[in-house]
Amino acid sequence: MNKDNISGKIKFIHTILVVLFIISIVFSLRWQVAEASKFIDYAKGRAATFELKSYRGTIYSSDGSTLAYSEPSFDIYIYMDDLVIAETRGNQTRAELLEKFSIALNIPQNEISGKIDTYYGNKIRWIPIAKNVNFETYQNLKDLRKNADNNQKLTGWDYILTSKRFYPEGKLASHVIGLTNKKSEELYGVGGVEEYYNGVLNPQNGFLQSERDAIGQTITAALLPTIEPKNGSSIYLTIDKKLQEKAEARIKAGVEQYQALSGIVVIMDPKTGAIKALANYPDYDPNDRRQGEFGNSAITRPYEAGSIGKIITLAAAIDQKLITPETIIQPEGHNGCEEISTDLAPLCTWDKKPQGALMAKDCFNKSDNICFYHISKLMSKGSFYQYLSGFGIGKASGIDLGSGDSYGILKKPEEWNLGDVAAYSYGHGYQINAIQGVEYVAALANQGVRVRPRIVDKIVDADGNVQEYKPVVVERVVSKDTADIMGYMMGINYEKSLVSYEPYTSAISQYNLGVKSGTALVVENGAYSNNINASFVGYDQSEERTFAMLVMLEKPQIPAGDLLAFYNVRPLWLEMFNDVKDILGVPRRN
Repeated sequence: MNKDNISGKIKFIHTILVVLFIISIVFSLRWQVAEASKFIDYAKGRAATFELKSYRGTIYSSDGSTLAYSEPSFDIYIYMDDLVIAETRGNQTRAELLEKFSIALNIPQNEISGKIDTYYGNKIRWIPIAKNVNFETYQNLKDLRKNADNNQKLTGWDYILTSKRFYPEGKLASHVIGLTNKKSEELYGVGGVEEYYNGVLNPQNGFLQSERDAIGQTITAALLPTIEPKNGSSIYLTIDKKLQEKAEARIKAGVEQYQALSGIVVIMDPKTGAIKALANYPDYDPNDRRQGEFGNSAITRPYEAGSIGKIITLAAAIDQKLITPETIIQPEGHNGCEEISTDLAPLCTWDKKPQGALMAKDCFNKSDNICFYHISKLMSKGSFYQYLSGFGIGKASGIDLGSGDSYGILKKPEEWNLGDVAAYSYGHGYQINAIQGVEYVAALANQGVRVRPRIVDKIVDADGNVQEYKPVVVERVVSKDTADIMGYMMGINYEKSLVSYEPYTSAISQYNLGVKSGTALVVENGAYSNNINASFVGYDQSEERTFAMLVMLEKPQIPAGDLLAFYNVRPLWLEMFNDVKDILGVPRRN
């Protein structure tokens, strides 16, 4: 072969290589510039992100019983693209899917077909068929097979994984727990612990990134967890389940027996502030929201304290050493009514009967309004205000039970007139809610120290970390000596509240308790009406100080003609105590 031939071949090969190089450059530029977005779309098509579900935290009673929990649920859809393909291929019919879905979901076939006609007729390909389907039903759907080939699963449908909140105890502690609603497929709390601790209970969903090969199969090695899912924290309440059951049954019976509009009972550990039971009637079932009373009246419905407010007036005067239990308040007595100002209506006792001289402890037992007005006049307005405020009047209770901690306004002492002094002295003119009522009587049980009421005992997060809630001391409101003196006088009230003919008297007479009743007139249309709210408070005076309890009835109608709290809420409170004394472990007298 001559040199010219070799040289020509080399030139030809060189030319071919140059041409190929130029072509590669052109295609490279085309792929990287002209069609870059197209290849990005291809790459995106081979990548996918999956949401990994986690679930809202569980709520438990103090003994570990489950009160609220979440579990997976499924929203079921018919996907028309897949259904049409199956029909086109002749291996599955629409009628077959309708029949099998109707049985599995317990939905009439015509209802499903009607949705298909409506949605698909409007060019909607994803057709919602059922929401919040449980795991068992979802699994049954997954197991459905085609008639044409029993080895092939039924197609033409899909699901979205969500969660559903369950309340296994139904109405039990419903106002404490609260409930949930859903917004943008996410649960959020409404009322009670569900609302107050919504951020704690809320889960953190995870996300998983994966890649697929050219035929759509997942490349296992390419699975990249980006965010780990984390369930919401679990919350353990201070509520005692057995105590709650007894309280709910008895308050329901009391509302019905005395024909009241509503009733409340709150039982608190005075040493720690732990709410052991809280019940409202009417109540509701968070699993069935078609009817019921959803508001927690124990915190959202303030009312005038009435004569249980006399506890504060008397404690304030004793703590300032202005009187003792034996101090004669009105040596001359009174005629049943007293004119305190020409601008005000006469101040009267409940029965308007003349009364001779009374010692302070007898004023307290008889709940004599005129007597308490004279006790309040021994104090300066400023000092009386400080004690009212110290016992929590005019302030939020601070309990961790959702929004709506409503309470009355306590005017500044420089704004008080003579009518205010009189009204405040016997528990009118300001408002409290039931939590505040039990809180301030619990301060006496706790030797004069007010502790913030609370509903949560501990929180356990998804990693097992435990946050325990400790008692929070608000302030000392009276001295221990004053608390003991008040206990002595409230103990007299307890002895006189026991009536021999009532069936529970013998069972509860051997306990060392202190109590006070309260009858408060209800304001209607800007004036006091003949309706009342009746309250009764009391506590264990043993060394253990096991409980403080308030029971309240709104507008009881029985007994007709004599609506004093003595005849309705007093026996209800004593029956309640008889129901719960053993659960609380209240010791008898030695």
